[in-house]
Amino acid sequence: MEQGLAISPWNTWRSTGIMFEIVAKSGTDGIADVYVAREKGGRGRIFEFVDGLDHRYKRQDKWIINISTQFGCPLNCLFCDASHTFEGNIALELMMGQISAVLKMHDESLKKTCRKLKVHFARMGEPALNPSVPEAIGSLRNMTDNPDLWACVATTLPKGSGSWLRRLREAKEMHFRGRFQLQFSINSTDDSHRSKLMPFDYEDLGKAAEFGAYFFTKGDRKVALNFALAKGVAVEPDKIRRLFDPEIFAIKLTPLNPTSKGRESGLSSAFQPVDSTCVISLVEEFRDAGFETVLSIGDQRENEIGSNCGQAARSVLDNAAL
Repeated sequence: MEQGLAISPWNTWRSTGIMFEIVAKSGTDGIADVYVAREKGGRGRIFEFVDGLDHRYKRQDKWIINISTQFGCPLNCLFCDASHTFEGNIALELMMGQISAVLKMHDESLKKTCRKLKVHFARMGEPALNPSVPEAIGSLRNMTDNPDLWACVATTLPKGSGSWLRRLREAKEMHFRGRFQLQFSINSTDDSHRSKLMPFDYEDLGKAAEFGAYFFTKGDRKVALNFALAKGVAVEPDKIRRLFDPEIFAIKLTPLNPTSKGRESGLSSAFQPVDSTCVISLVEEFRDAGFETVLSIGDQRENEIGSNCGQAARSVLDNAAL
């Protein structure tokens, strides 16, 4: 990881005067560059954002920008390094500043011509706890008029997410009909397992089904139910089928990514990305239940560079404490 990179003009979100400096960078060409930044002129809080790619495509064909919505995260999920610290919500201007920074790292024409430009509100923090996220979704069009701009949000649905989700739906309907991805990070169908992995008050599965049905409109991409598969954690397709409509929801299965918090919590993935044969039966069970099901395994170089959520920021904070 490179430390103390020089401050460049793109470190400033000029319309508001909010500034940040890049304090560390890690990455691999063709996969992702992870930037750790510190706000200037304030409390000096740390956050991270990602200039990413899908390793199957060139940047011209698919470009992924992943931003933080909070300075750390208050939810303390046992598998996520973002919970290493929490210092509040990231303001609208600084969320947009992260996007602006990544866009300015590349040729100006790319943000207009990229065939799929995706902005993920899915880095550090729980988006549903930041009331400015729906407004940020609505502001994306100020960044580029690319007709293939997508907005993506991943949430664990903490208790009381209903009003936030209504505002998110309004932003989607106004700006991103047919070009919006919403993910509910469920992780287990067993409430005791869910509460262990995610030790906070969250909406139950029945409420998640209700919220997803409310959010979805014809022409939308299906709402994804994500399970990061950990050893010993229950995932029951029959229970999902009883509660969720396959016409509205899709299933996304992933390995549990390696993080410091996960190791400290004694968690390990239910399968290794190099050998997913042990979960093929689970994939088939979901498909037999009528769900569009994806086994999503990223490029393993992402783990090697420590690009999972919160890892880069935690490394900077840990080193600063030494």
